[in-house]
Amino acid sequence: VAEQIEFSARLRNKAGTSHASINAITQDVLNAMQIDHVQNSIVGSVEQRGISGGQRKRVNIGLELAAQPSVLFLDEPTSGLDSTSSLSVAASLKRMGSLGMSSIMVIHQPRYSLFTLIDDVLLLGKGGQTVFLGPATCVKEYFESLGFTMPEFENPADWFMDVISGEVANQEIPDFRPDMLFDMWEKRVSDCLSRQPTLTTEGGREVNDSDDLAILAHTLSEEWHRIDTNGDGVVSSDELHRLLANCSNVKPDAEVVSELMERMAGTDAKSVTKKQFTEYLCSLRGDVARDANSSERMMGLRSSSSSLTESDSEVGVDGVDPELGDNGQFPAGLAAAQPRIRSMVTAPLDPLRGLKRDTPGHFEQCRILALRRLVQWWRMNTQRALFLAALALGAVVLAVLDAFMLSTPRWSCMALLNLHTALALLLAIFCLQVFGGDQPMFWRESASGISVPAYFFARLSVNNFDIIVQSFVFTSVYFLIRQPGVPFWVFFLPFLFTAFVASGWGYLVSTLLPPKHGPFVVSLIVFIVCGLLGNPSSLAEFLNGGAVEFVVSMLSITRWSIAMNFVQADDILQPHPENMNDKYMLEVNKDVFSRRDFGIGVWWTAGICLLAMGVVLRIASFLGLRFMHRDKQV
Repeated sequence: VAEQIEFSARLRNKAGTSHASINAITQDVLNAMQIDHVQNSIVGSVEQRGISGGQRKRVNIGLELAAQPSVLFLDEPTSGLDSTSSLSVAASLKRMGSLGMSSIMVIHQPRYSLFTLIDDVLLLGKGGQTVFLGPATCVKEYFESLGFTMPEFENPADWFMDVISGEVANQEIPDFRPDMLFDMWEKRVSDCLSRQPTLTTEGGREVNDSDDLAILAHTLSEEWHRIDTNGDGVVSSDELHRLLANCSNVKPDAEVVSELMERMAGTDAKSVTKKQFTEYLCSLRGDVARDANSSERMMGLRSSSSSLTESDSEVGVDGVDPELGDNGQFPAGLAAAQPRIRSMVTAPLDPLRGLKRDTPGHFEQCRILALRRLVQWWRMNTQRALFLAALALGAVVLAVLDAFMLSTPRWSCMALLNLHTALALLLAIFCLQVFGGDQPMFWRESASGISVPAYFFARLSVNNFDIIVQSFVFTSVYFLIRQPGVPFWVFFLPFLFTAFVASGWGYLVSTLLPPKHGPFVVSLIVFIVCGLLGNPSSLAEFLNGGAVEFVVSMLSITRWSIAMNFVQADDILQPHPENMNDKYMLEVNKDVFSRRDFGIGVWWTAGICLLAMGVVLRIASFLGLRFMHRDKQV
């Protein structure tokens, strides 16, 4: 979580912003959005469970806050969240408003406590025409002045929607229709303009203690379920220790955990229930904590002060913890009891600053994005190890078949075809995740002004290491078992060219198609460009000039990579097969692979052609990344 916000701050703030300022912005955003207790957690995805949905929404908002905007536009930021999580998001935005940032958002079916946090609300009827524009706290009064009566115990926000859609009868207008609301509002505006204008400062209400308490209880409940995995409703001392560490982002001492367990559940308690845990920590917001041993003991946060006070000797009368000194930090395990926004340490947002901002240039963005990709790359070690194991297993199977079961000649082009095709297929599939795995994140960042070339080259640079390592593992395992009789680097280099071109196909497909279609499409492409067009037994018919030879030479990987391996094996091994079929195939291969060397030799011709293929595919991938899905990047 913290890394996502930090990298957003690095990329979108003014060029040359100091590292200390970036760290300060990151901490401010974490505190303002009340996600500091999960800053070291993985955000998560469909495959990997991470933080909750409400926390993920606040991380998304935090990514924009890291750019220190003056105005923030949000499209349904509470959709898919429960009422308490929605209230938490709205409360965070309300606090940011007090720091000089305006938030404009579309919202559906809010609870009334959330609705009243909004300063000004625009209600639209059918066709997008205005029904009301003004303070949220005045909507009910306005509709009642038109003759509508709200039933008792009705959610006002839902009732407003019913009025606009014509589901509520009007006591004064028997034949009321929803479109009449438009004329009523225009008449009200005209009447107001005809009078002496007055300046009103009325807006939404402020976030109160009840809102904070509801948000706190919801947050504690979420953290509880992360620890209580068996769902028995109780946690032991060790589980309570981890739970408090998650809530406060600080590992408490064993004595603190023991003391808190005693206060929550009573003397000699071995476990704590969810009710005891949430009620005790929520009570810390009051004047007296719900201590299981003594209702007289004070261990709470004064609502009017940010200092922590207790009746015992742990905290002095000046509200400073003597163990922690004057740094203003809460005791270990209690930071979750105060999710309010902490004081901002950066300069306040200035709405008059220029709209044009000199963000980091292409090279600096490339460096930052490469660093971010390296962090992601390191966390993929498990998947990478599994993929390398699959590559090694494939090489072992092919080597055993060629060396011991089929007794294939070491210069055999069909054996080389199987090897190059297998490596191309596996690497093309692996490279689909480079641009296909984070498409929504890329669309969002490119719409925010992130350099597409910087993003492209940063990802390619990091992935090049994987391409080299995977090619080396596959080739070396086969080489050790098969012993082809040529120097390793001579044997390895054609496979590296194959990997270079195959990865280009993976990049291109990932920028053009949705991720779910990628594996099928690249499998089909590799089958065609390696297995069909580059099959040594068919090349004699393909390489007879004309359009077919041009297509094969431009698209087929194995038409060139196998030629590199074969000419070196033929030159070094000087094979003299006794089998008539092997003699025939040897002569056919010599004839086929000696064609079109352009006077510089087969080795150099094939290497240049494969290098050109890989470069062209990467250029096409960049163009696909830059110009495809433009509607999703705006």
